Amino acid sequence: MASDINTKKRKDGVSKAPSGRVKISDRRRGPRRSLLTSRLTRNIFLSNLIGLIILVSGSLAMGRFQHGLIDAKVENLRSLASTITTVMGDNATGVGSAAELDLENARQVLLGINVPDRWRVRLHDRGGQTVLDTETLDDSIEVSMLDPIISEIPEPPRQEVWKDKATNWVNEKVHNLPWRKRRRAALRRDLKADLRKALDGDEMMGERYDDEDKLVVTVSLPVKRVQQVLGVVTVESSDVDSIVKAERKALAPIIGLAFLATLLSSLALTLFITLPMRKLARAAELVTRSSRKRGAIPDLSKRRDEIGDLSSVMRDMTQGLYARIDDIANFAADVAHEIKNPLTSLRSASDTLRVAKTDEQREKLISIIQQDVSRMDRLITDISKASKVDANLARDTAQTLNVLDIVENITEFYAQTSSGDGPQLRNVTNLEVDEPVFIRAFETPFAQVLRNLIDNALTFSPADGEVRIKAELKREGEKDYVVILVDDDGPGIPEDNLDAVFDRFYTQRPKGAEFGSHSGLGLAICRQIITAHKGTIHAENRHGAANEDIKGARFVIQVPRQTHGGAPQISKRKQKKIDAKKAA
Repeated sequence: MASDINTKKRKDGVSKAPSGRVKISDRRRGPRRSLLTSRLTRNIFLSNLIGLIILVSGSLAMGRFQHGLIDAKVENLRSLASTITTVMGDNATGVGSAAELDLENARQVLLGINVPDRWRVRLHDRGGQTVLDTETLDDSIEVSMLDPIISEIPEPPRQEVWKDKATNWVNEKVHNLPWRKRRRAALRRDLKADLRKALDGDEMMGERYDDEDKLVVTVSLPVKRVQQVLGVVTVESSDVDSIVKAERKALAPIIGLAFLATLLSSLALTLFITLPMRKLARAAELVTRSSRKRGAIPDLSKRRDEIGDLSSVMRDMTQGLYARIDDIANFAADVAHEIKNPLTSLRSASDTLRVAKTDEQREKLISIIQQDVSRMDRLITDISKASKVDANLARDTAQTLNVLDIVENITEFYAQTSSGDGPQLRNVTNLEVDEPVFIRAFETPFAQVLRNLIDNALTFSPADGEVRIKAELKREGEKDYVVILVDDDGPGIPEDNLDAVFDRFYTQRPKGAEFGSHSGLGLAICRQIITAHKGTIHAENRHGAANEDIKGARFVIQVPRQTHGGAPQISKRKQKKIDAKKAA
């Protein structure tokens, strides 16, 4: 089937070829998404809007303020109603045993009470009919001068019109919230029911909503003479909504400022976080597509924050990856060139072997073939080691190592494995310090560097010479470094080749050395490992007193010293050795 031949689609949107390799071209390109559809941008705006929404919702609903206002209003209305019913019970319920409402006296009682604006007092008889009402009680006429006639009404400012429209729209939306509708339906006013309950001698008070959905706070108390109920006084106030609206209007500028601050904060976070991250993502995408775009990662290190750190790390990582790619390409070319030489020699020797006429010629050609095979075997082994250095360093874990222990252990190793003939290794370290000297290093690779340098020095030193290893301390600026020197008594290194000796496949054979016994990768591996330790390695020649004759070669390793933290405890045996050496 075609689906089996073509790439298989996985659930995460990445297509996978039958061989298991992921096709980059089928991946979803995140950096291409629009800034407005960016999840990070949405999260910034939403996270900032949540607090604003809570503030706005609370200020618009103003439930706690409204409940407190209603409770205070009920107490005021009840106090006034209680005063009215008490006075009416004493002065407006007739004289003698026949108790009934005296409307004239009741009228005088209501006229004598100062009723605040938007308050209303009504007196109902035992049949529930309204007999007195403060809205129609005062029949006086006020005479005042009319305002002058305005020929043309000026239009209000545009911002005021928009402000009023926005306020009305918000109030309408808040007013028509489902839970507010349900509350109004549950508290719908039924005046007749309240009057019946009050005529039974109970008090009725609380918030109610009239037919126009306006909030009314009402209190109904019975007018009694002794225990007989003669009527009901209803006191109500309809100014709660206006007070709440006034408070909302006063909060409108604060809400506007909060919204503006939220918007500016979201835009600032988008500009300083989302856009730089977007640039980094797009630059990383360009880098993955073309090696010519290796410098596309923007330099944001001046930000001095996590995004700046990310930019620096990505730039370093990109340069490191491309440097690694270039090294691999060059290494492959060097390997092909080095292997081609023994292969050519093998082909020539094998072709000549067919036409060789004497046994001596055949033996010589067979010897050449064996040398070329050994040379290729050594080349392939060293090439394998060199290619695995980076992988081994990535898998290994750096440790805190004592420099004196490293030097002593490797000196003891060569002393035990030496046959006694030829140059010997000697430790000439004399560190006059009060505390151990530590470095942070990969133990096995670091020891491999020292062995490579020592083996190289032993190869070039004469039979009666020696190789010396020494550890020193060096300070550059505010940092301390550990320097390890490996000296030999050989012929030295040509001045033009002091740096070239660390190139891959560079060989300079000492006199009498077997051809093909050196692959030229040892020193290259040393530099590779020391670079991974954030150190340096170089070669130089040791000169005599006249600074003319060369006394031998010197290899210098310099790595940072670990001055605090992570130092392991020194065993008593090692401490005794250190103390004895200092005493000597």
